[in-house]
Amino acid sequence: MNEFIAKIEGHGSLNIDWGKNEVELNVFEGERLFEGLLVGRTAEEMHWITPRICGVCPTAHNLTSLAAVEAALDIRVNQTTVLLRELMQAGQAIQSHALHLFFLSLPDYLGIDRGTELAQKNPAAFKNALALKEVSDEIVQIVAGRNVHPTTSTIGGFHKVPSKKVLKKLLDKLNKSESAAQKTLDLAAGLDYPELKVDLQLVVQEGDSIVAVSSNNIKGRKESSIRNYKQDISEEIKSYSTAKFGRYKGQEMLVGPLARLAVYGDYDKKYKLDFANPFHNNLAQAIEILGCHQKAQKIIEQLLESELDVKVVKPGSNPSLEGIGAIEAPRGGLYHEVHLDEKGIIKQANIITPTVQNLTSIEKSAQALLNQTKNRSQKELERLLTMLVRAYDPCITCSVH
Repeated sequence: MNEFIAKIEGHGSLNIDWGKNEVELNVFEGERLFEGLLVGRTAEEMHWITPRICGVCPTAHNLTSLAAVEAALDIRVNQTTVLLRELMQAGQAIQSHALHLFFLSLPDYLGIDRGTELAQKNPAAFKNALALKEVSDEIVQIVAGRNVHPTTSTIGGFHKVPSKKVLKKLLDKLNKSESAAQKTLDLAAGLDYPELKVDLQLVVQEGDSIVAVSSNNIKGRKESSIRNYKQDISEEIKSYSTAKFGRYKGQEMLVGPLARLAVYGDYDKKYKLDFANPFHNNLAQAIEILGCHQKAQKIIEQLLESELDVKVVKPGSNPSLEGIGAIEAPRGGLYHEVHLDEKGIIKQANIITPTVQNLTSIEKSAQALLNQTKNRSQKELERLLTMLVRAYDPCITCSVH
């Protein structure tokens, strides 16, 4: 089976040798060389250019580039900026998770071919999907200027900060749409997830650290500094892929919603997550939709209770001209690194995206599914394998950035 996998972002396929019972994950999309495109550009251009890596998660790239440049210029943004960026991030997560869950993954579980058929199969769920898409787009548009490729965010703060009147209206809308997030989680919790057990490193960012736990033992934590991300996360070139394959300290890694919930533990334990089963990443997405929705409500309440500081912070007195930006994007840890000259021109840039880190995990999980699934037809195995890849929500265009 080497046809393109449908209902994922970008072009990838699984190459299965049925005689040897072996599988490879092929990525065919052309390399886009964004790190090279940044060289020679000004620091102010980085957070405009990198969002063009992806139309699904541009806000995450925007925020990560800003964090990298601000670290290089010794800028510490004010609390209003911190909260507004966290609000952008919450909106981005709801946008991305809802799009993937309803229109790419749910068809696998509901026996339909495409997300648009959800309107006939489950009209209530389709209505919830539209409500979540609408409110998450509005969050990002109000804070970032538009719902894709932010325009108001800048180094040190924002060109424009939303008024309290606008934020109050947004909070009212969020309060009304919270039930859609809860019903989405209820729907995801009732799905029949295929059984699978895979030993993986679940890796997340926590403060200034990278934290890893085993999918078989989430209580045993390993930590290292984000400053060492290039040493801890190695990227391997494979002959059958235009994307690099990431490993954490030499081991296959899983990043994203399932890893975050394993490490952070901030979810209702009545939802029985199996951290060794990558299919449960879809349930984790639904848990995060509700969590990010409630977080957005709390952030706006904080903003409404405080004085909004519209000042853009200028560079500090002791800039190192080298900075690392790291945030948890919808699909997992995203890293941007930048080196500037004294005129603020980019000399070097490095980017590691979540899907790069997940590719080794996808391949290992696909092999585990072949090994653990008995007495199934080849057609059924192909269905389960493509369903598994979709469960990861890979962003192939990000992986070939």
